[in-house]
Amino acid sequence: MRSMTYFDFHVHIDNYPNPKKLAKEYESNKIYALFVTNLPELFEKQFDTYQGFKYVRLALGYHPDLTDEFPLNEELFDRLASKTSYIGEVGIDISGNQPTDNLQRQIDNFYFVTQRKYNKNKIYSVHSRGAEDEVLKILIENDVKYAVFHWYTGKISTLERIIERKYMFSVNINMLLSKKGRNIIKKIPQDLILFETDGPFTRFEKKITRPVQIPLLLDFFDEHINNFTEISYKNFRRMLLLRDLQSKIRT
Repeated sequence: MRSMTYFDFHVHIDNYPNPKKLAKEYESNKIYALFVTNLPELFEKQFDTYQGFKYVRLALGYHPDLTDEFPLNEELFDRLASKTSYIGEVGIDISGNQPTDNLQRQIDNFYFVTQRKYNKNKIYSVHSRGAEDEVLKILIENDVKYAVFHWYTGKISTLERIIERKYMFSVNINMLLSKKGRNIIKKIPQDLILFETDGPFTRFEKKITRPVQIPLLLDFFDEHINNFTEISYKNFRRMLLLRDLQSKIRT
């Protein structure tokens, strides 16, 4: 029996049919979960509900796919940022045929949510599909210390530049089951890798991923990557300890 605690660094709990029930599954199974949100309004709506949870952590997010439909409420984001240590899901997505003005708004929004007054001691879960270079550029410009690239699908050359900055990567079962994903995972140094489900947008054995499957998912990872479970958990703990230490130094 494993002595370590499991974790899921990126999951959309409010996209499941019964979010509260799912969150309680994380609690009862003692699995730390980063509950990413897609809008500041959704973070605000969920905030009170999850304050009593030990293992579920709520992240303040603004998903780039919602740029046209829901303009970023900067005032609300500013008001909520102090309520959490996590920002996500945020980023830029240019995988489709977005018009130029949409792309510029995405860039402006990502710059806004990563600016220095927000990123102090915050850990970011970052969406970068098709815009990995643009995302990295802004993270560097705003001197973001703790960023995790969620479900990275970009170029190896950009991945290498991300690695140079010591940013991390959260990987999921869909990546492990694809040739491109496995190649990316192999390129990530062991000390920069974390685990995520990105539920409910991934499946394992034809079932939408849920907390009860996480031990099985990690066993599957261990079959392909030696000691993945132990390594990724140690990375998770180290990132939190470094962030907490930096916070104490700054105060």
